[in-house]
Amino acid sequence: MPPRLEFGVLGPLQARLNGVPVDLGGFRQRKVLACLVAARGRIVPTDRLMEQVWDDAVTPTQATLFGYVASLRRALEPGRAARTAAQVVVREGPGYALRVPAGLVDAERFTALVMRGDRHTSAGDHDAATAVLDEALTLWRGPAYADFVDSEFAVTEVARLDALHAMAREQRLAAVLAGGNHESAVGDLEALVLDEPLRERGWELLVLALYRAGRQGDALAALRRARERIVSELGVDPGPGLRRLEAEVLRNDTSLDPRPTPSRRLPDVAPPRRNVPAGLSSFIGRRGELATLGLAVTGHRLVTVVGPGGVGKTRLVLEHCRERTDPDGPWLVELASLHDPTEVVRAVSDVFALPGVSTAEHLAQRLADRKALLVVDNAEHLVAAVADLARTLLGGCLGLRLVVTGRQPLGVPGEAVMELAPLGLDDAVELLSDRIAAATLTHPGKGPDRLLAAQVCRDLDGLPLAIELAAAQCRALSLREIAFQLDDRLALLGSGSPDEDHRHATVRNAIDWSYQLLTRPEQTLFRQLAVFDGAFDLDAVRQVSGDGEVPDPVPVLLALVRKSLVTADPDTTPRRYRMLELVRQYANAALTEAERDRASARHRRWLLGLVEIGEQRLPTADGTGWLSRLSAERDNIRAALTSALAADEVLLAARICGALAWFWYRTGQIAEGLRWGGRTLSALDARADGAASGSAEWTLARARLLMAIGGCAYLSGDHHGSVAALGESARLCAQVGARHPHTTAVIYLASVTAIGGDVPGALPLADQAVRLADLVGEPWAQAEALTVRSQLSRACGDLPRARDELARANTLARSCGHQWAMLSSAWMQAKVSVDLGEPDRALHILTDILREADPRHDRSSWLALVHSVAGALGRTGRAGTGAVLLGAVETLGASIGYHPEQMDPHDAPGNTAAVAAAMDPADYRAARARGTGLTWSGLTGLLVDEGLVPTASQ
Repeated sequence: MPPRLEFGVLGPLQARLNGVPVDLGGFRQRKVLACLVAARGRIVPTDRLMEQVWDDAVTPTQATLFGYVASLRRALEPGRAARTAAQVVVREGPGYALRVPAGLVDAERFTALVMRGDRHTSAGDHDAATAVLDEALTLWRGPAYADFVDSEFAVTEVARLDALHAMAREQRLAAVLAGGNHESAVGDLEALVLDEPLRERGWELLVLALYRAGRQGDALAALRRARERIVSELGVDPGPGLRRLEAEVLRNDTSLDPRPTPSRRLPDVAPPRRNVPAGLSSFIGRRGELATLGLAVTGHRLVTVVGPGGVGKTRLVLEHCRERTDPDGPWLVELASLHDPTEVVRAVSDVFALPGVSTAEHLAQRLADRKALLVVDNAEHLVAAVADLARTLLGGCLGLRLVVTGRQPLGVPGEAVMELAPLGLDDAVELLSDRIAAATLTHPGKGPDRLLAAQVCRDLDGLPLAIELAAAQCRALSLREIAFQLDDRLALLGSGSPDEDHRHATVRNAIDWSYQLLTRPEQTLFRQLAVFDGAFDLDAVRQVSGDGEVPDPVPVLLALVRKSLVTADPDTTPRRYRMLELVRQYANAALTEAERDRASARHRRWLLGLVEIGEQRLPTADGTGWLSRLSAERDNIRAALTSALAADEVLLAARICGALAWFWYRTGQIAEGLRWGGRTLSALDARADGAASGSAEWTLARARLLMAIGGCAYLSGDHHGSVAALGESARLCAQVGARHPHTTAVIYLASVTAIGGDVPGALPLADQAVRLADLVGEPWAQAEALTVRSQLSRACGDLPRARDELARANTLARSCGHQWAMLSSAWMQAKVSVDLGEPDRALHILTDILREADPRHDRSSWLALVHSVAGALGRTGRAGTGAVLLGAVETLGASIGYHPEQMDPHDAPGNTAAVAAAMDPADYRAARARGTGLTWSGLTGLLVDEGLVPTASQ
C-alpha cells in the first residue's frame, strides 16, 4: 500500500504520513510548505515564494530556500531513493508546486463537505446535511493557517475559509431547525451570534429557534440585540430578512411555525425580473417630481434626468422604478465606475445576464422581445457611447424604455429631458431632520430648531447629498456647531472660479468639510479607498490599506460608514461597501502621487491573489460561488489591469489575465477577454528584448495569457486565431515544463480543433490531453480531457468507447464537484445513448441532470437540456409533450437570446425532427403553439406534471 500523506491547515500547519506527525522543521521551512499548500497545486515561482516566506525580513539567497525544500522533501518522502525525482514538493517550470490529491488537504475536504451539505440542504435532506456538515466542522482545529494568519500569502485564503466555516455552522443549525430540534439549537445559535455578530443569518436562525421554542419575548429581545449591534458597528439598519422576521414574530405569523420539510426543492427557473435595490432610507419630498417623471416615461421611450451632482437624480429614478410593474424589469445599469466607452454595451449585457454580446446591434437582437425599463445611471462621462446605444436599442426593441441620469442630455431624437432642481426649503429641512434622527436614534418629532436647520439647508443649496453628509456629523457635533462651521468653511471654499458649477462646488465643499472632521487614520483610509472601482469587502480593505497609519482598518472603515462617506449594502454576504462617485472623485483627488502608487500596488496584489484563488476554485464544488465572486469584482479587475499596464507591471497584468481564462470563457466575456488580453499581450511583447523575457516565469505568464485569448477567440468565432493561440500556449507550457497549464492548454486545443471539424488533427491532441491529465492527477482535468476524447470517439463512430469515456468523466467530475464537467459529460452520455438507439436511457440521463442543473446561474444551458428532453420524448412515444417543450424553449430562449440550433447545431435539429416526425403536422403545430404561451413558471409546472422533475414533496 502506498504511503498516505495528509496535510492540515485548519489550525496550525501539520503533515501526517500514514497517521504519524511529520517534523516540518522551523518557522521559515514550515512557511515554505504553507505557501505551497495555499497555492493548491499551482506553481509558485521561486522569486515569489521567497517574497512570501521572507515578507517580514531581508530576503536571503536562493540557496537558503533550496535547503528548506530539500529538508521538506526528506521529511515528506522518507523512502525516496537518492537521485530520483521528488513526487510531493516538485520543481516545475519557474518554481515549485505541491503535488498531492486535493482530498488529502483538510481545507479541500472541508470545502467539498460544506458544498455537499449545501446540496443536501437544497434537496431538503436535512439529516444528511447535518451529518455531512458535522463531519466538515470536525476538521476545524483552530484558525485557518494559524501559524501564518497575518502573512500576505494567507490573507485571502484565510478570509475564504473563515467565511465558509461561518456558513457551515449556519447551514448545520438551519438543518437542525428544519428537522424540528429548535430547543436544542438555541445554545449553539447563541454561541454563533457571539462569534459572528455581523452575520445576519445567524441572528435570523436564533430568533426562529426561540420563537418555535415558545419564547416570543426572548426572540424579540434577540432582534433588538441584533439591531443595536449592526447599527452601532456598521451604521446601517439590519437587512430585509431580519426586518421581515421581526414583523412576522410580532404578528405571530403562521409561516414561522414548524412544518414538514420537502425532501427536494425544485429550482426556481424564472429569471430575476429586476435588479433595483430596495431603499435604505426614507424618501423625503419630491412627490411632484416623481409624478412628472412617471408621466414622462409613459409618454416617451427615452427620458434623461439631468442636474448637478448630489441633487438626487439616482434616488428619484430608483423610487420611480420601485413603483413599476414591467413584465421584464426595470433594470439598473451603473456607469460611474466605467471609463472606456466600449464597455457600455458589456455593462448592459451583464445586467441582463446575456454573455457573449459584443456590439449594440447584437444586444438589440437579444433584447428585441423584452418589455422593460432600463435605467442607465451616471452617464455624464460617456455621453456619446450611451447616445449611440440608446439609438440602437430604441430602434430595435419596441418594448424597451430608457431612463438616463447625467449632467447633460444625450441629444437623441425623441429624447425627453427632465431637469431636477434642488429640494425646496421645507423638504430640505424635513430631510435634514429625518437623517439627524436616524444618525442619533432620536424621535423625528424631537427635531432640530427649524430656523437653524433652514440656515444649514440654505448654506448647502438644498442638495440632498450635502444635507445627508451634514446630518451624519450630528453624532459628534450639535447642529449649531455644524451651522457655524459650514458658514465659515463654505465661505472659505466657495471662492473658486466664477464659472464653476456653484451647486457642484457646494457638494465638493460639503465633502471637504466632512473630510476635515475625520481623524487622521480615517482620512488616510478614506483616501486609500479611492483605488477601488465599484464595491469592495472587508478583506479587500485589509489588504489595500497600509502606510502604517491604519493598523486595523475595520473600525476605521465602519467610522466612515457611520459618517456617510462610505455606504454599506446590507443585502450582501459578506457585506460590501462603496463610495458614491462624487465622494470617490474627491478622495481620488486628495491622494498624493506617492500614496496613489502605493495603494494601487497593494490593490493589484490583492486582486491578483483573488483571481488566482478563484481560478483554483472554479472547477470545484464551490465553483458557482466563485463565478459570482469574480463577477462582483469586474470593476476592480479592470482597475487593476489598467494600473498594472500604466505602471509597466506587464508580468502582473499577464498573470491576472491568465488566471481569468476560465472565468472569461465560462461567463462568455468575449470583448473583455480579447480587449484586455490583446492589450496585455502587446505590452508583454513590447518588452520581449528585456532580460526578464527569457525567464521561465515570463514564458509561463505569456502561455497562460495566450490560453485566455484563445478561449475568447473561439467564442468570438475566430477559430483560426483560437487554434493558433492555444497551440502556442501549449508549446510554451511544454518548454518550461509546466504540467498543469500544459494539460489545460492541450485539452482546449483538442476541443477547439475538433469543433472546427479537423477530427484527424484533434485525435492525437485528445489522446495527449488524457495522458497529461492522468499524469497531473487532477480529477477536474481528467474529466474534461475524457469528455473531449469522447466527442472524437463519437465523431469516429466508436460509440461504446465514447460511452465508457463519458462514464469515467462523469465519475471524476462528481468526485471533485466540477459541476460544469459533470453536466456536460452527462449531456454527451445522453446523446451517445440516442446514437445507440436507446432513447429511454437518454431520457433517464437527461431528467437526472435537469434536476441538478441550476437555471438561476445558466439559463441557456438549462433550456438546452429541456430541448434535448423534448427530443428524447419524441423518440419514446411522448411527442405531444415534447412539442410543447419545443415551443416553450423557442419563446423563453428568444427572451434571453438563446437559440438551440446555434448552441447545439449538431444535435438540436435532430431533436426537433424527432418530435415532428412522431406527430400529425397539425397536432405538432398546435402543441408547439401551446408551448409558446408558457412562462418560466409554466414550463416548470409542465415538467413537474409530466414527472420529468420532482415535485416539492418528492
